[in-house]
Amino acid sequence: MQDSDINQAPGDDLDAGLPVDLARNNEERYFITALARGLEVLACFRSADKALSNQQIAERCGLPKSTVTRFTYTLTRLGYLVQVEAGGKFTLGTATLALGSSMLARLDIRQMARPMMQELADFSGTTVSIAVRDRLSMIYVEVCRSTAALSLSLQVGSRMPLAASAIGRAYLVKTSEQERKEILSRSQELDELAYGAMRDALAKGLADYAQYGCATSFGDWQKDVNGIAVGFYPIGGSQLMSMNCGGPASSVSQAFLLEEVRPRLIEIARRLES
Repeated sequence: MQDSDINQAPGDDLDAGLPVDLARNNEERYFITALARGLEVLACFRSADKALSNQQIAERCGLPKSTVTRFTYTLTRLGYLVQVEAGGKFTLGTATLALGSSMLARLDIRQMARPMMQELADFSGTTVSIAVRDRLSMIYVEVCRSTAALSLSLQVGSRMPLAASAIGRAYLVKTSEQERKEILSRSQELDELAYGAMRDALAKGLADYAQYGCATSFGDWQKDVNGIAVGFYPIGGSQLMSMNCGGPASSVSQAFLLEEVRPRLIEIARRLES
């Protein structure tokens, strides 16, 4: 099926908001723009969202509201969205849960990593997490936290900014040059501030890795949160992941993370790779 096979209502712009790199791919014979836009609608939902209106989805995706209305209607019919009230807002449906569960089930590395992560979390009184990249964010796919009252209340599905977080900076350092260029291109499409922040994050990550063998974020994501992270390719897998260890600055100091936690975190990543 080609783009010409997709019906488009008058006034709809299915290419609106399409990233430049994807827009170029739109010239390829098999790229279906409508499908890409529908997936963007699903991807705009965040774990903290209770429900989103068509207008909110349109703003996040950079699409006309009329186009979004058609997508949400179709996705609701298929079970990927649920309308919480007539003419109102939408939440993710059970069909998306099936997709996410299938993906997580393939990440066998989570079962291998969990005991080591929990041991580190208990030792350090922190939260230890593994994340993968989605656009300009990192999504947690495994989280272990200590019983400390002040550990971070993050969970599977939580998102972290790629530029400001240690877990994102570790990813930037370890990924391929081609993927770095794609990430920088995406950030530049947003605005110059986002592009500058991403370039600074890469430079900071490279400098940290040269000095410590890991990435750091001391008050950069949130002023009262410290964290360190490493990137790794899990054994038998080709998808780059990052693992971090962090907590409130009041109870987890920079010195403690770098002197006591860092060698343990690096060792866990080494074991998961080998």
